[in-house]
Amino acid sequence: MKHFAFWFALLCGLSFSTSFALADGLFDKMLDRAIDSAERKTQNRINQRIDQTIDKGINKTEETVQCVATDQECFKRAKEDGKQVSIISAQKASDSVKCMMTDTACLKNAKAQGKKVDIVDEAELDTVRCSLSDTDCLKRARSMGKKVELVD
Repeated sequence: MKHFAFWFALLCGLSFSTSFALADGLFDKMLDRAIDSAERKTQNRINQRIDQTIDKGINKTEETVQCVATDQECFKRAKEDGKQVSIISAQKASDSVKCMMTDTACLKNAKAQGKKVDIVDEAELDTVRCSLSDTDCLKRARSMGKKVELVD
């Protein structure tokens, strides 16, 4: 009977330790799953917040018109479109001037202002300088859709 009790105790001990080990492994798996789930949910929320922030920025940009403080026409267009206005500073004056090689008045003016001169073709100018009597120049400017500065 002593041997039976010994074997029974040994069997119960092994069974208990085996079930404890299985329970411990099961607990570890459940804990790992819980941690993975929490990490996924956290990452999803972070991604969602990032997307919301980007959407807000894009929406604000689409609803806002940037105008120079002195540009009343820009303010009027923004109001007509029902958009907000963001006031920006005027562009800084460039330290260089675009002139055509044949435009001596432009070259002299640049020299008087102490600016560098960029020699360009007429097509590269934003504003074409024409004499009022130079109809060819006026026609070219009109056909290119350029502004005209009268030099007379």
